[in-house]
Amino acid sequence: MLDIALQKDLVELLANNFKSAQIEEFGKLLFGKFDVYALLKEQNHITIPARSAAQLLVEHCSARDCNAKLIHLLVETDGSQFMGRQVSVDGIELFLQKLSGSGLVYDFSRRRVIKAKDDPFEMINWGSLRSGKSYPLTVMSVDVVGSSALSRRHGARKIGKALFHLACHLKGKLRPYDGRVWNWNGDGGIIAFGFKEHEARAVRFALELQLTMPVFNTRLDLPAGVELALRVGLDSGRLTFASDVGSIVSDVINYACHLEKSAVPAGSVGVSKVLHDRLPPRLAALFTHTVEFSDRTAVLIAGRIDTLRARAPHGGAEPELVGRIAAD
Repeated sequence: MLDIALQKDLVELLANNFKSAQIEEFGKLLFGKFDVYALLKEQNHITIPARSAAQLLVEHCSARDCNAKLIHLLVETDGSQFMGRQVSVDGIELFLQKLSGSGLVYDFSRRRVIKAKDDPFEMINWGSLRSGKSYPLTVMSVDVVGSSALSRRHGARKIGKALFHLACHLKGKLRPYDGRVWNWNGDGGIIAFGFKEHEARAVRFALELQLTMPVFNTRLDLPAGVELALRVGLDSGRLTFASDVGSIVSDVINYACHLEKSAVPAGSVGVSKVLHDRLPPRLAALFTHTVEFSDRTAVLIAGRIDTLRARAPHGGAEPELVGRIAAD
């Protein structure tokens, strides 16, 4: 049922969160009889490492095709009492996310592992976030500048078609960054990023999206000189997930939206200082314009990055030419 990589991840999950006696208890819950010492042929006075017990249990489950039941036990144990103590299974969400990438998903409503019918990319919870639980995420708010005015001037049908193509373009660019569209209203929406290095992935996606807009605009059936332009704002922090993402109340989402709408100019990207401080140095260095917004500090890219037209950055000199053009 599970490939070798997922079996190894399951071993790590068990070993990092439970002692050998607790892992043995999982085995007893699954099989009735599960004696780690007897199965490993060790004497009772020997201390069994958690990793050895975890490896034994996963191999035992794999041989009997019941890893799904073990995963169910781990999910249900997370956040509950087990053997007299409150348990938090660190890393369970990342494991479930990897599981969804293999074509399997844990269905929280049915409380079991099932085959994924949908593209994992369409799962707004990555197949792993649980309603009511708090997670560290980066949230991006993106909006088309002046879409209502464009519709009035050039026709709702023509602009509507352009916005549809924009949504398709955005989703295509988003997939490698493992973000999820939580809300899309035709001319903008909310995108979430989670798990390892979610801050950097979110910002890199925002930059790539803006940088690809000049080429994207050449595909649209719009009058010469009429182009779609985006504003992008991002914030990072903990929020409580809900399967109905529209019902999520979060300062992180609110700040990203307000930053994008009120402080970020067309063709640019703005991030909260909290998010900026978590970025790798070379990525953070791209953001140079600091503003105070909603009692917090935000950092913006100075000037537009969504155009092929030559222009100097805010009040600065023209950028130095490099490469072949400079050599010529």
